[in-house]
Amino acid sequence: MNNRTTLTRKHTRNVRATRVGSAVLCLEQAIYGFMFAESGSVLQRIYFSSSLVLGILFLISMVLPRLVPIRAGVLYDLFDMLALGVGLGIAYVRMLYAGTVYQNIPTIYLAVLFGGAVIFLLDYKQSLILYTSITVVSIIGSYSRLPLDPTVPFRADFLVNEAIAWAVSALTYASFLKTETQREIIEEKNRQLTQLSELDWLTNLYNRRKLDVYLVGFTKYQHAILFDLDFFKTVNDNYGHQKGDRVLIELASILKNTIKSGDVVGRWGGEEFLILTHEDGLALAEQLRHAIEIHQFADTIPVTASFGVTACKPKQSVHELIKCADRNLYQAKQMGRNQVVYS
Repeated sequence: MNNRTTLTRKHTRNVRATRVGSAVLCLEQAIYGFMFAESGSVLQRIYFSSSLVLGILFLISMVLPRLVPIRAGVLYDLFDMLALGVGLGIAYVRMLYAGTVYQNIPTIYLAVLFGGAVIFLLDYKQSLILYTSITVVSIIGSYSRLPLDPTVPFRADFLVNEAIAWAVSALTYASFLKTETQREIIEEKNRQLTQLSELDWLTNLYNRRKLDVYLVGFTKYQHAILFDLDFFKTVNDNYGHQKGDRVLIELASILKNTIKSGDVVGRWGGEEFLILTHEDGLALAEQLRHAIEIHQFADTIPVTASFGVTACKPKQSVHELIKCADRNLYQAKQMGRNQVVYS
């Protein structure tokens, strides 16, 4: 599994969850402060402060990906924990200051605790750090600040709930990893199928089907080059098809090393190849002709090639383009082969 890709997807999901959650809760807290809390009360100040903090968190979730692209790294590892930490912090502050006698852990705290464990993806280390910190702070803070009922086991309640939340978080993350693994397997299979459908099995160049796709937009290229190997049937007859295949493989290597990025080269059929280039087609064809002529294919076999070059004209059809290149290729053969003909 590609760990960096998986982490990037995890961070992306957490940023989106933070963005949506903080925006909704920011508005909710502001409404509660204006409509349901007594003016000037501690509760109203808590609502307004919560709304402000959530608004800042929303802005961070909007700006941060623009400044630092989402990727695996410490920054987003920390940001993953920030949203859930802020939510739990707000719930905890409300628990400390908005009540009198507590018979159990407030519903809002548990909702954030378990909802966050499901919504936010934290790896095992992140969740362990976060939930352990929350447990310690909750136990210490509740005993120092809350008017507790001595018969209620708050310490055990906090410990059990935090442990359950960590387990839920771990299960959520494990499910995410399983899904990501399956996704990557499917993507890899799709890449392999695409490769099989687009590449020639022997030369690993584009096949005829993929070349037909590029030919639809041939007018963005400067020249088309159609060429084939001279007397290739004789190579197969004299040296065998295994040597002939090796010649084609070595030719493909020459083409890959010569053709520039952005140009297109593929096996048109048999020993015939097609190139669509942004460069000077005549110069490129001559460069390839010379490279093929001086190369000792399969260690000992001399091979030459004939080239037909034509310009890619805006009002030309694909059929006319190929017909012109093929006509020039035929003329190159008529002139004695190992030639380049351009028109």
